[in-house]
Amino acid sequence: MTWMTKSKVAAALAVAVVAVAAMSWVLADVATPRPRWTTVRMQSETVDIALGEKRVAVEAVFHMYNEGKAGKVRMGYPLGAFEDELHDFKAYAGGREIKDVRTQEGAGKSSRRPRGGLGRGRGADGPAAERYRFEGPYKKWKVFDVPMAAHEAKTVKVTYWVAPARITDADKGPLLHYTYTLRTGATWKGKIDEAVIRVKLDGVEPTRIVRRAPVGAATSAGGKVLTWTMKDFKPVDNIEITYRPTKTTETAMRSGGH
Repeated sequence: MTWMTKSKVAAALAVAVVAVAAMSWVLADVATPRPRWTTVRMQSETVDIALGEKRVAVEAVFHMYNEGKAGKVRMGYPLGAFEDELHDFKAYAGGREIKDVRTQEGAGKSSRRPRGGLGRGRGADGPAAERYRFEGPYKKWKVFDVPMAAHEAKTVKVTYWVAPARITDADKGPLLHYTYTLRTGATWKGKIDEAVIRVKLDGVEPTRIVRRAPVGAATSAGGKVLTWTMKDFKPVDNIEITYRPTKTTETAMRSGGH
């Protein structure tokens, strides 16, 4: 069993015993509930993450392109496994804030299929769409609709913040962990031309980083900015960073406090 596996098991047990509500584990790229039928591509994305000890702030910008007919495109952002909400979550399309952002229950690892695909039957707002649920092991989603004309390019942006997960490694003791999930970006049509994920260490010294994945991130600003650049790909890996807390936070974690 690897140290990360041990850490996850320990974290899960801690949650079951003390119900630590402040933990966050999985965040994700914007996704479609219709991966088999969607005509929309994610052409590129830029994700800026400010990684702090108590707060991780995210701004993700997605450049989408509709290769099919006009209609409302349903998009979703999953809540992490240990989250009840994404704090101050906001979504924008074409520079305008989307006011109607809803919370939808997840369907677990499988979901019911719609009778018609995007642009067929009664469309994205019909009964089949309402029955459909996003796939994946996520308990809830932030869901919103983005109107897109035929062959239209549109920029979608989301912003929010979460607390990093608190885990315990058998050898290294209390640690903080953050995952940004890229995998749900694979639900869109075709490959992503380019993705740039920048992580700025916000009050976290580079020497406190225990693990970062995948390997190959470029570093700048004295190691305080980590940048992953990926081209022409379907996401299969996530961005993961594990780091040591300060002594004050470590003491609080050992005592079960916040």
